[in-house]
Amino acid sequence: MKEIVLLDGRKAVIKEGKGRDLFWAFENATTQNEIIKLLVIRLVEVEGKPITEDELEEMSLVDAMTLLNEVGRIASPFQARK
Repeated sequence: MKEIVLLDGRKAVIKEGKGRDLFWAFENATTQNEIIKLLVIRLVEVEGKPITEDELEEMSLVDAMTLLNEVGRIASPFQARK
């Protein structure tokens, strides 16, 4: 798990993902670019509650990019091997 403090002071937690989370994102993505977004929705909780797609889309650009980057880093096979 990784904790991130958002600009508004709320705490976001990225849960440890499983293969089923990745496969769910593959199955539900309409484009390849959407896979990381769906992983954010699947793995991130804000103040103990699952993040919604609407909440992610309405976040500040900085917070949304931070979450996308952190989940992308975790999902990268190159980072996972380090």
